Amino acid sequence: MIHDNFSAEIFDRTNPLSIFNYSRHLIGNSLRTLLGEEVISHLRKGKGGLGQMVEELFFHYDVNSNREADFAEAKCELKCTPLLKSKTDGSYRIKERLVCTMIDYNEIVNTSFEQSHLLSKCSLMLLLFYLHVSGASIFDYEFLYRVLWQLPEKDLLLIKKDYDAIAEKVRRGEAHLLSEGDTLYLGACRKGQKGDKPQSQPNSSVKANKRAFSLKPAYMRYVLKHVVGSESGSYTNFAGAETSQFELVSTEELTAKTFEEVVLDRFRPFMGLDYLQVCKKLGIEAIQSKSKYADIGALIASNGKSKKLSTAEEFQKSGISVKTVRLRQNGMPKEAMSFKNIDYNEIIENDDWLKSELYEIFTSRFMFVVFKPVADRTISIYNERTKQPEIEPAYVLDKVFFWTMPGEDLRLAEEYWTDIRAAVLANNISADNFWSIADKRNFHVRPKAKNKQDKAVNPNGGLCNKFSYWFNADYVKRIIDSKCDE
Repeated sequence: MIHDNFSAEIFDRTNPLSIFNYSRHLIGNSLRTLLGEEVISHLRKGKGGLGQMVEELFFHYDVNSNREADFAEAKCELKCTPLLKSKTDGSYRIKERLVCTMIDYNEIVNTSFEQSHLLSKCSLMLLLFYLHVSGASIFDYEFLYRVLWQLPEKDLLLIKKDYDAIAEKVRRGEAHLLSEGDTLYLGACRKGQKGDKPQSQPNSSVKANKRAFSLKPAYMRYVLKHVVGSESGSYTNFAGAETSQFELVSTEELTAKTFEEVVLDRFRPFMGLDYLQVCKKLGIEAIQSKSKYADIGALIASNGKSKKLSTAEEFQKSGISVKTVRLRQNGMPKEAMSFKNIDYNEIIENDDWLKSELYEIFTSRFMFVVFKPVADRTISIYNERTKQPEIEPAYVLDKVFFWTMPGEDLRLAEEYWTDIRAAVLANNISADNFWSIADKRNFHVRPKAKNKQDKAVNPNGGLCNKFSYWFNADYVKRIIDSKCDE
């Protein structure tokens, strides 16, 4: 029996805000606590089952397979999306990307973004975040947050460019080469079950995996942060401007060029300059710090706005990974490339490579900023701590480029992840049980902790050493060597 506190409430089906207001009754409830035991007789299976039951039983809409938005009269789409709760600090994290709609390879080649049903599926969305608990009944998933999210004008511009990039690749007969790293906000994610047969594609005899348009996990994290911690458990940017820390690229710039073209253009006047010359051109003081090369790269990219590109709206939403590299005289990077520490709980809880944290990291778009040494040339930088000038080799800005990990390397990365997961499941969390640099397989695992006392919680019990994901230095060199000067 539907509870009396909202069963008699009427909402305006043409008004997104009215629909959003009505959804407040879901927060803190599951379908079972809200609708009673009779909900069990309405079970809908499949990944979209929860959303269909919410649409039908809570909002009283007839579920159909129409391409228009779920709340057609309000031009608003309903999306139920799962969160996971950290066992270490109790925080919530995005479980997966937000799937918008399947990609029809034969349709996309002749359909503009403006004419696509994707646009109606993501322009305005009622997002219902629920807590996913492994083994729990779909009727008992608790709804935690609600967001009425209207894609900002600039996001629509970037998503249109992502759509066009995906469509163009399909037109070239390269649907089988699509990667989520090809794009900024809108991904072409893998869909289907293991063993599904690849599909035919236009302009090529090569079969391609099923894919869907999706908003990337980084974008969903950006949306989620607006509502986490709010007393009401709700947020909307509908019919209002979205606030952000700072924009890297303006809407006006994006009307003429792609995001990457705008960023790369900003580096051109600095190519071939060393650290001191870059600082002078930027009008900033040269300082001695371990992050100084990463800092000036960020300042160039942001037009002097910030030393941390990770705080830029576009980088938060896209999950672009910025990597600053200094080379040796022989062209080899000075060191291997590190990533975040391995989350052992995530490794154990997730048995699907395509939904893993590492898959998201490795399929993100990378931006490389490369400095090379100049033979027999040094620079002097004053050190505030020692009150003395320090002499060091001069490095000049050599290359800046965006990169996506190729499919062949991703297949090897899956083996890397599978090996790590097997070791964690077997409680063999030690360097001897992970890939090493000596294996020469592009990737390795290495300790990454502040000191010997800095430990991680072992999901098998007790504490263990902290390890992180790494690119081998020779793999980084091959990536750099494969790119021509930008």
